[in-house]
Amino acid sequence: MKFYNVNALPHQKLRSPVTGETFSKSAVLSELFAYQDIFVHHEILPPGRRSSSPHCHTLREEMVFVLKGCPTAHLGDQAFELQPGDFIGFKPGLTPLHFIENTTSEEVCLLVLCSNPENDPVVYETNN
Repeated sequence: MKFYNVNALPHQKLRSPVTGETFSKSAVLSELFAYQDIFVHHEILPPGRRSSSPHCHTLREEMVFVLKGCPTAHLGDQAFELQPGDFIGFKPGLTPLHFIENTTSEEVCLLVLCSNPENDPVVYETNN
């Protein structure tokens, strides 16, 4: 059996290919075990950053667990202030667009669990 420490894993900076905005730093955990049906990643969200542009998946189910810090989850025009131990889910389909944002001065750490369907079209906000 193999185990890892998430703090020792390299995290890649995520960036919007459209706007160039820098998002979070992410380490894909599910690849370490060659999982195919689930996608799990650890995100570090520095102060002032978003996890992504506002978006929704047509097939992927997402659940985000707050490990550290106090991010804001945005779902459509609603905002939810989260704290360590909180988690939120985003259903697939053309539901309100969502993203996580760190408006605090402290780093936020998230664990994101998702289904991993093939050919999952993602819908982004048109003005991003």
